[in-house]
Amino acid sequence: MIEEPKPQLKLIHQRFARLLAQIETPDYLHSGVKGRSYITNANAHTADKACIKLDIKKFFPSSSSHYVQRFFEDVLEYPPDVAARAKQLLTYDGHLPTGGNASTIMSFWAYKPMFDEIAALAVELGCEFTVYVDDMSITGVFANRKCQQAARKIIARYGLKAHKANSFSPGQPRVLTGIAKTRRGREVPHRRAKGIAELEQVEAAASTVEDKMKVLPSLIGKLSEAAIVDPSWTGRKDAAVHRRRRLKVGAGAE
Repeated sequence: MIEEPKPQLKLIHQRFARLLAQIETPDYLHSGVKGRSYITNANAHTADKACIKLDIKKFFPSSSSHYVQRFFEDVLEYPPDVAARAKQLLTYDGHLPTGGNASTIMSFWAYKPMFDEIAALAVELGCEFTVYVDDMSITGVFANRKCQQAARKIIARYGLKAHKANSFSPGQPRVLTGIAKTRRGREVPHRRAKGIAELEQVEAAASTVEDKMKVLPSLIGKLSEAAIVDPSWTGRKDAAVHRRRRLKVGAGAE
């Protein structure tokens, strides 16, 4: 369920998001930060070391308004009544809304002490730690089940539940924030590659220009994203763009 604020409230969420984005964030955070993305998150990890990953079950619906108010009171030092008003504006039914413009960056600040604890655990073990919204990855020699259990216990202390926990041995391919990391480097995950191949088949099987033109925008979008992850996909993206251009010219001539 997408909990999207109404138009006027959405403007307030956007304003909060812009202001919160101006606060300096730790290096381990890659979401809601200018110049960082799911790609920079994956880039921080290599496939030649062990890795564990976990995220938080229903993070936004589980993000308590209590922690939101605590952030405004304890960190930004808002008076209690103002902090309560900010909490009221940014939360819905006691939690951060899934469709709120400020929810991504607000969820981090609300639970920054938790993420800091996990980051400190990673540093203590000599590991690399990154966060993308609630998707956490730890890479290093001691990124093992014991480390994963310790991280889960930290998360549980904040009233949240970790799930989708996976571990990878050195050299084993792993998908981090939608990007496959292998010893060859950064690659498009198999599921995504398969989806693109299926779209290409649909386009090839389309019997009319109109049907092909319906498929091509989505196909080009997916190929463009794949080319950013892995430049070897650029040729397929350029070919799809060329096909669309040629079809447009042909349709105009008619």
